[in-house]
Amino acid sequence: MFTPTHLGPSLLFLAIKPKIFNSWALLLGSVVMDFENVFLVILNVLKDCPGCSHHGFFHSILGAIFGSLLLAFALAFVLNLVKHNKNGDSRQKLFFSSLLGWTLHILADSLVHRDVFLFWPLKINPFLVSWTLYWPLSWGLGILGLFSAIILLIRIVRSKQA
Repeated sequence: MFTPTHLGPSLLFLAIKPKIFNSWALLLGSVVMDFENVFLVILNVLKDCPGCSHHGFFHSILGAIFGSLLLAFALAFVLNLVKHNKNGDSRQKLFFSSLLGWTLHILADSLVHRDVFLFWPLKINPFLVSWTLYWPLSWGLGILGLFSAIILLIRIVRSKQA
C-alpha cells in the first residue's frame, strides 16, 4: 500500500484523542517500517529476483514491538535534544503511540499482501483477503487521513484562538 495512506488511521486517533498519544511517535510508527520495503526491493533487484518478498520482519507483531522500542528511544533522545518534548512524554507513551501506528499499518498490509506474516516466524497470513482490495483500501485510508487532518487543523486553530 502507498505509505502515506497509512497515516489515515493514526491521524484519526490523533483527531479523536490528541492528548493520549505522542503525534511524532504515532505518525512515524505508521510509516517507518516501509524503509524495510525499499531495502528489500533494492536487494531483490540486485539478486535479479523481481518476484521475491518485499515485506520482512518489521511487518510482523514482533517487528512492531522491536521497532517501536527503537523508535521510542530515538524519539526520546531527539525530542529532549531539541527541547521539543514540552509535554514531558514518557518513553512508554512514545512506545505505545508508535506501536499503535505500527500495528495499524501492518494490519492493513496483511489484508492485501501475501508476504506479510503478522505472527512471524510462522509463515501464515490469516487476515489476507485479496490483492483486489489494495486500491479501495488505499483510497479509503487516504480519505480517512484527509478527513482526520481537517479535524486536527480545526482543533489547532480553535486552540490558538482560545
